[in-house]
Amino acid sequence: MRTAEQWADYVFGLPALTQFAIFAVHGLVVFGLSFGLLMLFNTRSKRIAQLMPVGPFFAAISMVLALFLAFHAADIWSHKRDAERAFLQARSAIRSFSQLTGPGQLNVPEAAAAVRRYVVAVKDEEWTKHRNQKASDKAEEALRDLQAVAVRIARDTPGPSAAQAFALVDDIAKTRSDRLWIGQNHTEFTTWFAVLLIGLMTHLAVASVHLDRPRAGAMALALLAATTTIAYWSLGVVDDPYRHLDKLDPMTWLN
Repeated sequence: MRTAEQWADYVFGLPALTQFAIFAVHGLVVFGLSFGLLMLFNTRSKRIAQLMPVGPFFAAISMVLALFLAFHAADIWSHKRDAERAFLQARSAIRSFSQLTGPGQLNVPEAAAAVRRYVVAVKDEEWTKHRNQKASDKAEEALRDLQAVAVRIARDTPGPSAAQAFALVDDIAKTRSDRLWIGQNHTEFTTWFAVLLIGLMTHLAVASVHLDRPRAGAMALALLAATTTIAYWSLGVVDDPYRHLDKLDPMTWLN
């Protein structure tokens, strides 16, 4: 059985239109609950004036929603930037290592084959098969081959070139660790749950200040539901920084 985090990862990996449909259904449910509460009090309570909060009251709760949504959006965009930076750093390190070990410099023929095995393993196993959510034994073995090449360089050609080779392999290993960590931890289920729950409370707050005007309340709730649906969807489609695998192709590291 999937955990809540796994279900969230599954939803945020769906196509954009499918996600929009899910958030639209959520918006309709929230609208129905809040408007149903409004109508319940309007039709069954004889003391509506005593139950209604002061008009500006709902701004206090909506402000909490705005703050939570802003912080949540900042985290999501931060993960996206980190994923792109790790991708570019990996490309830079692999290309530099290939140039260092190429015919024009150290001329280590086995290095090119080791680099290609690593990139293909990352592309086929970690990137495509596991969506960067799980480490691959094949990629791990290929990374050890790169480290072995660096050791042989240090043995045969000690000096600054060997130190640079070790540093570049360390950079490759670090970018892989960063990529896998982001892939496994980009979705914050508890934060999403808190945002959706505070969004529901905001709808209820708007309903509470329209207890005596159901039609105006329906209009306000509909606009709020549409707004929150768009806001949630715009974050949901970028929550997984690796959803568009074709835009970040590891095979470009070899070019």
